[in-house]
Amino acid sequence: MKKFTNLFKPQQNVSPVSEDIIEEYKEKVPQLLIDLWRSNGHAKYNNGVIELINPKDFEPSLWTWLGREVENYVPFAISGFGELFYYRKLTETDEDVCMIDIQYRKIETIVWGLESFFEDFLTNEEDRKEWLREDLFNQAITEQGVLIKNEIFTFTPVLAMGGGEEVKYLKKGNAQVYQDIVFQMTM
Repeated sequence: MKKFTNLFKPQQNVSPVSEDIIEEYKEKVPQLLIDLWRSNGHAKYNNGVIELINPKDFEPSLWTWLGREVENYVPFAISGFGELFYYRKLTETDEDVCMIDIQYRKIETIVWGLESFFEDFLTNEEDRKEWLREDLFNQAITEQGVLIKNEIFTFTPVLAMGGGEEVKYLKKGNAQVYQDIVFQMTM
């Protein structure tokens, strides 16, 4: 995790992860995520371009987008624009990380493992620009200020409905509410 920790810094006001959450998810996610939760809590990294979330807060969103509950899928992060990242334990040895692109109603497999998500995907500048819209995010932070827990920048209107990837189309909003609104608008 050296590449990730060198590039990504958690915000100061992190939410500690309760032992109840750790106990509930310790068999569902790799130790790597448990260790991050213990050391940094549910935290926004680099002003919130990526946020490690409480899975309990985002399971309803995940189940809505997937159309069903799946026991071995765990939401663990959101982007600064509300894309939802979830871990999938496929077999005892196989795993991957998927992203729900809420703007275009797509599900993408991002990497074949949680460690690769942190060490390869998040540390790759091109991936951050393409998938996390890092340049637009940084402009939005400069113009609108930092985000609080579970807060994201929302496209108004959503991109699938003609919105633009420009700061003038961004507002701050709650991630779960926005994910639900976008789901309903793009059905």
